[in-house]
Amino acid sequence: MANPRKPTRTKIIQGTFRKDRAPKKEPQPKPISLIPRPPSHLSKYAKKAWKTLAEELVEKGILTVIDTLALEICCEAYGQYRLAYEAVFRPSDRKTGKRGKRTFAEYMEGENSQTTPEYAAMNKAWTTFKSYLAEFGLTPASRTKLEIIEPKGKEEDPMEKLWNEA
Repeated sequence: MANPRKPTRTKIIQGTFRKDRAPKKEPQPKPISLIPRPPSHLSKYAKKAWKTLAEELVEKGILTVIDTLALEICCEAYGQYRLAYEAVFRPSDRKTGKRGKRTFAEYMEGENSQTTPEYAAMNKAWTTFKSYLAEFGLTPASRTKLEIIEPKGKEEDPMEKLWNEA
């Protein structure tokens, strides 16, 4: 199986960019400078993930206009994971509506892990979420491949420095 292609920006950050192998007319989407609002349809967990991830991606200059849909799917997968997690480990009592706690062993008692819908949904959502995190360089392993170059601050003029010291 071939390795997936990497965007040029990722190659530059990783230090593996080679001009002779770069695409001639690669699209260069504009990075977003302000953190976008999360879509209104996202669950509370997905909105929290959006705020956390979008802030970091905007700060590092990684999030572009066309990446917001991928970020939305990433956050939606996280929201689905959390909801499935609650269904597995914090079921609500049908009579009182209060949430209880149970262990994985209690959940699996007399069940098969391949046929329990909540557990299968939780695993699928986690796999999807993790793959999107890696695409954005937000997992510990994918971060080791990145080398973020911080923008240089405004250099102080030597004459300005002498004037301020006087």
